[in-house]
Amino acid sequence: MNRMIYVKQTSHVMHMISIIGAGKVGSAAAFDILRFRTSDVVLVDVVENLAQGEALDMMQAAPAIEFDGKIRGTSDYSEIEGSELVIVTAGQARQPGMSRFDLAEKNAKIVKSVVKEVAKYCPDCRLMMVTNPVDVMTYVAYKESGFERNRVFGMGNILDTLRFRSYIALELGVSREDIRGLVIGEHGDTMVPLVRYASVSGIPITELLTKEQVEKIVSLTRSSGSDVIRLKGATTYAPGVVIAIMADAVLRGRNRVMSVSTFLQGEYGFSDVSIGVPCVLGRNGVEKILELNLDAETKREFEKSVASVKEATKKTYKPA
Repeated sequence: MNRMIYVKQTSHVMHMISIIGAGKVGSAAAFDILRFRTSDVVLVDVVENLAQGEALDMMQAAPAIEFDGKIRGTSDYSEIEGSELVIVTAGQARQPGMSRFDLAEKNAKIVKSVVKEVAKYCPDCRLMMVTNPVDVMTYVAYKESGFERNRVFGMGNILDTLRFRSYIALELGVSREDIRGLVIGEHGDTMVPLVRYASVSGIPITELLTKEQVEKIVSLTRSSGSDVIRLKGATTYAPGVVIAIMADAVLRGRNRVMSVSTFLQGEYGFSDVSIGVPCVLGRNGVEKILELNLDAETKREFEKSVASVKEATKKTYKPA
């Protein structure tokens, strides 16, 4: 009698990602990247021993998540050399009552110093910004790095889109998996959930929800980040998993369609601003920007969002 023996195949992860900032979001993202088996991870933080401690904790969990790659923590930027993707979460955290723009000046200084090190040790990497306000910080990183614009992008509205989808599912009492949606604009109070493009298994939500229900969902989507911060002090799990999803799209060249903060050069009629728009995210970073036809009201909302980000950027970023 012949017996078939099934052997679980494992392979060492050859990619390398560096995450600058070992706080709650950076560490959550690192662990999700390991859990998805996307890449080896270098975790960097200027706080003595913080990154080393986080890496040790994750390494001890690695057998449970069946990850055989490497996770190491350091305060030495030279150890990021060779990284294909560098993710920046470093910066002051948003506190209850603060807008993302309240953080802009302080975090711009931090981002400038970080980007200088990234350009020195990883001149060919893709650079993902998470530090808030992410649209402004993406602009700062693009200008300071000297990289091509496709290689510098921010988390943008992917997290907002997950929140939008979650609230639609809750309102309808259906699986979140069947919800599709998109949010564009600022990652902040002037974000623009695209109601016309939201659906449940292809059925437009406007066919299933009243105008009042839709307005409630949009309002909750816009306030949800502040709601979490008010209740527990910081957002952690949702941004962590979004970062991991984006890293997977880039490292594996999956060409995912996501609303990413990217530098515009005429798209949607705007230039010299980094803001969330639908993009194809793949091995080269932003492979393509998708320009949608926006109705008059949505276009006005997006224009307001662009103006808000431009104003904050102008106040924050002073080129050397």
